[in-house]
Amino acid sequence: MDFEKPRLARLSAIMTQLRSKRLITAREIAEEHGISIRTVYRDIRTLERSGFPIVTEEGRGYSIIDGYVLPPIMFTRAEANALITAELLVNEDSDASLVKSHKNAITKVKSTLKSIQQESTEMLSQRIQIRSYETKNQSSVLVEVQMTIADYQRIEIHYTNNASKTSIRKVEPFALYRTKSNWVLIAFCHLTNEFRAFRLDRINQLTLLDEYFEPHPMSLQEYFENCAKEFSTPDTPLSQSDHNFESINDFKIMKKVKTNGFKFIGVSIRTSNTEENVLEKIGGLWQRFFAEDIKNRIPNKLSEEILCMYTDYEGDHMAPYTMLLGCKVTSIDSIPEGMRCIEVPDQYCAQISTKGDLNKGLLYDAWLNIWKSNIDRKYAVDYEIYGAKASDRANAEVDIFVSLNS
Repeated sequence: MDFEKPRLARLSAIMTQLRSKRLITAREIAEEHGISIRTVYRDIRTLERSGFPIVTEEGRGYSIIDGYVLPPIMFTRAEANALITAELLVNEDSDASLVKSHKNAITKVKSTLKSIQQESTEMLSQRIQIRSYETKNQSSVLVEVQMTIADYQRIEIHYTNNASKTSIRKVEPFALYRTKSNWVLIAFCHLTNEFRAFRLDRINQLTLLDEYFEPHPMSLQEYFENCAKEFSTPDTPLSQSDHNFESINDFKIMKKVKTNGFKFIGVSIRTSNTEENVLEKIGGLWQRFFAEDIKNRIPNKLSEEILCMYTDYEGDHMAPYTMLLGCKVTSIDSIPEGMRCIEVPDQYCAQISTKGDLNKGLLYDAWLNIWKSNIDRKYAVDYEIYGAKASDRANAEVDIFVSLNS
């Protein structure tokens, strides 16, 4: 991949260079791009095979037919979509000069597309997100999925989860994002009647259906924000109030308890409630948890309960902290790659039991009340427990444990 990314930008730049003057020598091309003469010959052959009308004058150099303009039909829709994806991957590269050069090249290529293609690729670029890039798990349906996102076309997939169970789903593709080693499709699933995440490498068969759907009225950013509101605790700056612990409203149970210590394994992010993209980061961690089937990959689980934990605070609730998603375990001797473990000590906590509709911000409202209160928080390890009673999202019960100084 490290070789192919710069070559795409270089081929685009060579075409621009050939149009800049009547005759360009192989040495000029080589010096401009820092490559060997032999590489120039290979690049020219690649461009010729791609349909570019390059004229070779033996012993003198290369030129392109006068008046030639790259026609819109030179790129198929699949190829145009591939350029968008390549652009996002290149943007993850650590070399700033490569990113800048490739962006300029892609801008020139986009200008040659038909207006309908431009609209399609622009929409697709807003529905793809690269969280991290590492070649590991391979799939073969990315281009087809991109097309269905742009066309609002339903598909049927044969999907195998981490427990090796296969199901057939009819879905409405909405967006794509890239984790460290996987492409993940976000789609509305007709089987579950909700948005779900599907790893592309686990799609065994994909069928394009002759069915189309109305665009879902939200952006990818709004989707992540909705995930954060439903599952986690996005924050806004709040000052301490005169409320005390007993006067917090809208909770079923409020009591002080001493909790026993336990071991925990899960995935994590480092964030702060003052960051502009905190909602995206929190929602993204939940998406990763389900997309990569983290729960079923955690060894030695004590139960199927999911814990959402907050720890490693640098100060109060406005300071940086670590968020983790995972499960209690009996042992931390075996830690899967990409996960981390923590040992939670015995501690005093405020146990706050909530009941209501997770889809309407139940946990968000609960934490708002906690932040406004004058609870004597220790800022050690706070957590939420999502057990069997949280499976009915419209009538869920979730316990929150907030660590106390005493």
